[in-house]
This record gives sequence, C-alpha cells and structure tokens, in this order.
Amino acid sequence: MSNRNRPLVIAVAAVAVVAVAGGGMLAAARGPESQTGAAAAPLSVPTTPPATLPATKVVIDAAKLPTGRSPQVPYLRGRTVQGGISSAVKVPGSVPVEAVARLWDTTLAMEVPNANSSSLVVLDEAGKVVQRLPGIDSLVTSSNGNAAAYATGGRYTGRDGGTVHFRSTDGKDVTLDHARARDIEVLAVVDRTVYISSRPEDGETPSLHIWHSDANLAEDTKVARPVAVSPDGTLAAGLPVFTDSGLCSVVTDLSKSRQQWRTCQYRLDSFSPGNAFVIGYPPNAGSPYGESTASVLDAKTGKVVRTWQAESLRNAVPEDDDHVLFEWHDQAGPKSRSAVVRCTVSTGQCELASPLSPEPLLLGS
Repeated sequence: MSNRNRPLVIAVAAVAVVAVAGGGMLAAARGPESQTGAAAAPLSVPTTPPATLPATKVVIDAAKLPTGRSPQVPYLRGRTVQGGISSAVKVPGSVPVEAVARLWDTTLAMEVPNANSSSLVVLDEAGKVVQRLPGIDSLVTSSNGNAAAYATGGRYTGRDGGTVHFRSTDGKDVTLDHARARDIEVLAVVDRTVYISSRPEDGETPSLHIWHSDANLAEDTKVARPVAVSPDGTLAAGLPVFTDSGLCSVVTDLSKSRQQWRTCQYRLDSFSPGNAFVIGYPPNAGSPYGESTASVLDAKTGKVVRTWQAESLRNAVPEDDDHVLFEWHDQAGPKSRSAVVRCTVSTGQCELASPLSPEPLLLGS
C-alpha cells in the first residue's frame, strides 16, 4: 500500500506505449492498403496521459467523506470506549477522561477531575470497575496490546518522586519507584521494557530513561526533552534545540545514541507501528482546540510525505504503516461536531471511521 508500487505501474504503462508506438511504425512501414488498393493513412499512435500523483496537501471535510471501517485502536465517544478487539465499555460517572487504552479485554481510563489530581480506572470486559489507582497521570500500551505502563508523579502531582507501573496480560504487575524525579511520564512500552521521560528534582531538562522491568534495571540515555519512542524501541524523538520560533525536533537511533535527522519546521509526535513514518505538527503546536495542519514525515529521512488540513485536528494516531486516524472537528472551539477520520498515507485519501457527532471524542493508544 506504499508508493513503491508506483514506479512499476508507470514502467508498465511506458512499455505499453512503446509497444503500441512500435506497432504503429511497423504498420506505417508496411503501408497498409485499403480495399481499393490505395495506400491507407498511417495508423495514429495513441498517447497515454501522465500518471496523476496524489496531492501532497489534502483538505479534510468529514461531511463529504465515504464511510469506511471502524477504528482499529481504542477511542472514547462520550463515556463509551470503543474500537480495538474488545466490545464497547462505558466508563461510569462524569469525571473528564483524558486517556484511554486497552489491555486485551481490560479497559483503562485515566480520569482527571481537576488540575491537581487524577486516577486510573480499570474495567473488565463487562464494564465493571475492578480497580481504581489514584495519582496516575500518564498511560501507554504496547502496539500488540499485551502490556501497559502508567505512572504517578507527572502533570497533576506537582511534587518530587513517583511510581512507574508495568502491567501485562499474563498478570504480571511490577513497579519502579522514581523517587528523585519530577514530571514523570511514560512514553512507550515494548515487550517488558518501559520508556520514561523525567527530570531530576534539581534540574530543568527532562531526559529519556529505559526501565527493563524483568531485571528491575533502569538506564539513562542522552535524549533530551523526549516526546515519543517508536513501537519497537529503536527510535526516539526529542526537542533538544531552542530556536526563535520554538524547539527543533531530533530523531535519535537509540541503539547507537546517534542523531538521525533534525527538523525545525515540525514538532514530532508519534511513530507508526513499523517505523515507516512519524507524525508532525507545526513547531508552535499546542492549541487546546487543535491544529489546522498535521503532516507525516518519513521516519528514516525526515522528508514530508503528506500534509492534511482542516478547521481542527486535535489528535492523530498511527493505525498502521499506511494509515493515520485523526480527531477531526468542524470548528476550532469548545462546541463542535467531530469524527474519527482515517487517511491513507500513500494516496492521501480519507474516509469516515466513526459517524459525525457532537459528543466528546478522544483517540486512545
């Protein structure tokens, strides 16, 4: 489903043109005759119009899109978690939910009642609350849905120290005390390894830490201000460079501790499951009502592959290596209609993955 098939199509078309042209020249050389014996006019050589390449910039209007399949990642519509492999589950109560995820048939919802507190609600496949963990303020799951990581000590705590949790479908639940740190955030979980952003209590710059839960061993990296780790744990995106317009993003190869490429035109956000691309927003991104543009960059080179535009794109989640799911809103404001929109990277085309609705919408991991 990638562009690598395009040269083959063009090559085949070119061969067809040459064959037809060759046939025309052969016919002209033979000088075909009419039934009256007079020489007929040479056969005309048909022309093939040039292949139309997909537009690099695509405007999304969800009201005009065809309906496609449902999202393959969890999402919240109103108070109901849908998508993924489990059935729909309603989160009880009315506390705002800021993150949702699924660990096979277990649903995880992070509730944030105010600016100083948060908690993780754990629901079984029937929607029954089986656990409530106070203080959890970041949440991620692995790309295969076999593990989750969550932590305290981040955005809603305002104090030193916190705890990182690793939880898997086999029932293993282990913790790491991160006592002398602030602004703790889990960024990714790969197999049984958790990638964490935090800063020292007496420092200002967050960095990336890697926790191997089986060995209970944590290691530091040189990645500054990390924002994303690829689903296989090989690449990390950080914001280490200040400019007049904000921060520049850098992609680092974690196995070699080597910077791969840098961009000051985009603030990188998340990698696709197979590292085909990384999502990027404008460098000054951060509006509570979303952004007007979102782009996909080649994860190996940083080249912009596609850009989508809309009144408001409030989140984007890679569904696979050729599809992106957007939280599309019809206006940049608190009251809007929204939908999950699926866009194909290789073609730029989009489709509705959920109906338009005024209910709150949130894509999960």
